[in-house]
Amino acid sequence: MKPSNRVRACGPLRALWSALALLAAPALADVDPLAEKAEQFRSALVERHLSPEGLVLYRIDLDRLPQMLETGRYPRQADTPMFTGIWAATSCLRARLVRGPEREEALHDAGRALAGLELLMGVTGHRGLLARLVRRAYAPQGAEEARQKWYPGGPGYEDYRWRGEVSVDQYASGLLPAVWECRELFPERSRELVTGFADHLLEHDLEITDADGARTRFGDLSPRAGYGWNSIAQLTAYATFALAAKLGTNPAYARERDRLRDERRVVARSRTTNLRIGATTNPSNDLMAWSLFRVLVPLTRETRDPALADLRHATHVAWFRVRNDGNPLFAGLFCQLEPGACDRAALDQARELLARFPLDKRGRGPDPAVARLPRRLLPGRKWRPLARDPVPIELRATDSYEWKASPYRVDGTGAPSTQYTGLDYLSAYWVLRAADSAAR
Repeated sequence: MKPSNRVRACGPLRALWSALALLAAPALADVDPLAEKAEQFRSALVERHLSPEGLVLYRIDLDRLPQMLETGRYPRQADTPMFTGIWAATSCLRARLVRGPEREEALHDAGRALAGLELLMGVTGHRGLLARLVRRAYAPQGAEEARQKWYPGGPGYEDYRWRGEVSVDQYASGLLPAVWECRELFPERSRELVTGFADHLLEHDLEITDADGARTRFGDLSPRAGYGWNSIAQLTAYATFALAAKLGTNPAYARERDRLRDERRVVARSRTTNLRIGATTNPSNDLMAWSLFRVLVPLTRETRDPALADLRHATHVAWFRVRNDGNPLFAGLFCQLEPGACDRAALDQARELLARFPLDKRGRGPDPAVARLPRRLLPGRKWRPLARDPVPIELRATDSYEWKASPYRVDGTGAPSTQYTGLDYLSAYWVLRAADSAAR
């Protein structure tokens, strides 16, 4: 019996369907199983952790938050510029990787975060100087304010008071990555932020100087920093002038950049920055180093700066130091900066860690199972005990930003009512997305 016309027609239709399925397969394979968690963290951050001015309130008490927002007495926290800058950098990076309504959402997030940084710089009344935290002038004062440096808001910001003693990490891990990632999407605002800081350093002999005229405690960014050995502080000054020279018009920025590189050799000293002693280092210093590499390696490539060779060497040395820590932010940054040397297994491990990253960022101590993990013989910083291997992410005590905390920690406490942003997940997730794009 001859096949019917309907049966004969099915052959071409099946072939067409198979071809369409093959074309669609890469798109289906590219669906990111971590994206839904990223959206949940973003929604929680926007709904709970942003002040009306765009400041990231990275550690909040959910029960007291409405009262804090109503009174303008924002939570006590010293790293507001860093978290606000990381949020700006993450949002601008996201805006470059996505399209359509999602891009518009990312641009809106970035714009609000930049407004927060602009407030933190403008409120001090001293160009380039960031406040650690601001509160409304009419907000009741707490006992902790008597023990800290607080100042009235500068011209145009009389409705605020601000906390001084800003330190280098607020610029290295916050402001500079924000300027770098947002420079093309928000060129004027990015330029003003970095040239303001560059002008401040030029005026104050490469020191962060508070409103009272004194250098802040961790504000020495000169070649003298740490008796000439603190290469992270020195590299922060170099990154500031290199970025200001790229975005600004004052020739003094390029002159200071070249002096620091050629005469004071601060970039050459960065080849061995943040050495580990007994396998222990300050995780916050690791975050600063990688934040600076994030800016400087592509910047020096773009400008053909002779510092590139030293910076690439420093990046590889830094990766050798942290590659066993399982830090997805650092793995993504290394693969983004050095795609030819990218460790694909490290990227796979990074994604697996983010898949297990707890969605609930409430304050809590370590899981009881941590007590059974093998310990190192030598303790870590401040004589704290450490696990022999990285503690599984789901067992660690909650931290405000996981990538500046030790992955080997076995201690820690927290109040269950305390809520953190999840910005650690978001920043690592979008850097990993960028690394995937760079590897293609």
